[in-house]
Amino acid sequence: MNKYYAIIPIALLLGFVFVYRSAVQEMDAKDARLRAQVAAAKAADDAHRAELERKAQEDALKHQQERDAEEKAKQDKKEHEYQAAMTQLKTEADNYSAEADKLGKEANDLENALTQARLLKDHTNSEAFELSKQVELAKINRRTAEIEIQRMVEMVGSKAASSSMTAMPPPPPPLK
Repeated sequence: MNKYYAIIPIALLLGFVFVYRSAVQEMDAKDARLRAQVAAAKAADDAHRAELERKAQEDALKHQQERDAEEKAKQDKKEHEYQAAMTQLKTEADNYSAEADKLGKEANDLENALTQARLLKDHTNSEAFELSKQVELAKINRRTAEIEIQRMVEMVGSKAASSSMTAMPPPPPPLK
């Protein structure tokens, strides 16, 4: 009986080793499948992540290009507005300069006209003064002439009064 006691544990040990090896092979196969699934999932995740990064870079590049285009458009618009403003300012400056020249010429013409008017006024005033002087001299000469005429009339009258020729003849004798 002693012989049989060792056979059962050995048979059980052999059964256990057989079951253990098949379980280990199953676990290894399952572990390998799991690792393959994890690796495939990781590879898919890495591919997806790489695709997302590529798309993100493309979007970032696209947005950067759009921003650059917008910035260039804004810069061009600013430059265009600046050039338009400068052109308008130059045009206005030229217009104001032309108007200033025109008004300066008009001012010179008016100043010349004013000088001519002052000279004419001075000439007219001196002429009026000369005419007034001549009128006053003519009045003085007329008075002097009237006084001279009166003196002559008096002188002639006094000579005639003292002259015998102007005396009345005596009245004729009465007729009888």
